[in-house]
Amino acid sequence: MALAGQAQLVGLQQQRGAFYDGDYHEIVTGAAYRPINNDRWNTLFKYTNFYNLPSPGQLSPSGFTADYAQRSQVLSVDTIYDVKPWLSLGAKYAFRIGELKDSKVDGQWFSSRADLMILRADWHFVKEWDAVLELRNLRATEAQDSRAGVLMAIYRHMAEGVKAGVGYNFTNYSDDLTNLSYRSRGFFVNVIGTM
Repeated sequence: MALAGQAQLVGLQQQRGAFYDGDYHEIVTGAAYRPINNDRWNTLFKYTNFYNLPSPGQLSPSGFTADYAQRSQVLSVDTIYDVKPWLSLGAKYAFRIGELKDSKVDGQWFSSRADLMILRADWHFVKEWDAVLELRNLRATEAQDSRAGVLMAIYRHMAEGVKAGVGYNFTNYSDDLTNLSYRSRGFFVNVIGTM
C-alpha cells in the first residue's frame, strides 16, 4: 500500500512539468545591540543566505516573470543614535556577494556584488510625529553602476512601541539587496513595532 502511494506521488510530480521545477530558501539570522541603561544608541547586525531558482512560469510578488536565478549572501549593519530628544542620526551599510543567472535560459552563473550605503535622519518634530530622510547609494560592482537617491517618510506614533507611516522612495531600488527588480520607486506604507 505504501509503495502504491509513493508511485502515485512520483507520477503527479512528473505530470506537473517545468512550471514546478524551482527551488528556494532564505535563511536569516541577526543580533542587536540595545543597551538597557542607555537606549540612545541601537545597532542591528543581519546575515541572509538567499537561494532562488524560479521555475520558468513563476511570477514575482509584484506579478512580473522572475528574470534571474540568484544565490547570495548579504551582510548588513544598521545603527542609529539619538543626538537630541528631537533628532536621531543613523547609517546603514550592506553588501551582497553572490551569483546570478538568467532564469529564462539554462545559462552560466556569473558573479554579482552590490554595496548599499544609507545615511538617515529622524526628526521628532511634534510629540507623536516623526519625519524621516534617507540619502541612499547603491553600487553594483560587475555592472559598474552606481545609483543615488532619496527616501522620505512621515510617521505617527499609534501606541506604545508602534508607529505607522507613509513615504516616497525616489530611488528605483530597495534596501533589500536580494530584490533585483529595480521597481521600488513610489509610495509605500510602513508599520514599525518595538518591544
